[in-house]
Amino acid sequence: MIRIHLGSEGLGNVSVCAHPDFDAELTAAGRARAERGLPQDPLAQLYTRGMSPDLAEGLDLPFFSHLFAHRSPTPFTRALAEGEDRALGVLDGAVARLRSTAVDPYRSGIRSAVAVRAAGLSQIYVGGGASAMLRRLGHGIAFRRGVLELPTAFDADLELGRGSLHIQAVALNQGVTLAEPAEDHFTVRIPAGTAPRVDPGQRDALRALLGSGRAEALENIVVSGGVTGRQLASLLGVSNSAASRHAAVLRRAGLIRTLRTGQTVLHVATPLGYHLTEPGEPIGP
Repeated sequence: MIRIHLGSEGLGNVSVCAHPDFDAELTAAGRARAERGLPQDPLAQLYTRGMSPDLAEGLDLPFFSHLFAHRSPTPFTRALAEGEDRALGVLDGAVARLRSTAVDPYRSGIRSAVAVRAAGLSQIYVGGGASAMLRRLGHGIAFRRGVLELPTAFDADLELGRGSLHIQAVALNQGVTLAEPAEDHFTVRIPAGTAPRVDPGQRDALRALLGSGRAEALENIVVSGGVTGRQLASLLGVSNSAASRHAAVLRRAGLIRTLRTGQTVLHVATPLGYHLTEPGEPIGP
């Protein structure tokens, strides 16, 4: 368990990230790949050594030297630690393939899932403050007496001090992780939950069910991850009042919900709205 001590000023320095971190998604995809991959898989050889490398940051020689010193190396990880060009090239290729197959094709769905999770947490934040939001993160996270407890494999106590705490939803995360601490902040990565992608093959049926205007409105809300009324009108090329009518019908049908975050009113899709736009596979390979 990792315990982050927020201190007396810590609750004033908590924020929810509203946009996806695709580098974090890449790292989460690598972890999932390693868990079900073959032992000789290059990525599996990194993750199964008790490490969770941040793939997008680039894995340098100090990291591999640490891996070599503290874990039983495989021939591949030994070659990485010794800086062999061929091994480094194999790893670079594996990371590039992972990004192109497990992250890039799912960007719209990832963006939507993260936006919905962030909007829900922000609503709790606005209504009950940072402490209420931290208590509602779920996934085994606890917040008591100014200490945020994360269910991780490593045991550590960290002081937030004058830094800030960022909550980042990650669609491809299966559990709670802590990003490599920065000098001025910690980032806690929590699962966002999954949202289906809009499938062009379903659009005719969706238009027949909802009507073309409302179907297009729902698709835009899903793909964007959340829009204001003015943004929805712009996307649809209609007046603000027409966009408002479409949103009202979708809201009454339980396909979207409208959240207020500060001065911003945001339309986001509900799980039913996501699944209606594509009742197929969830995010990720």
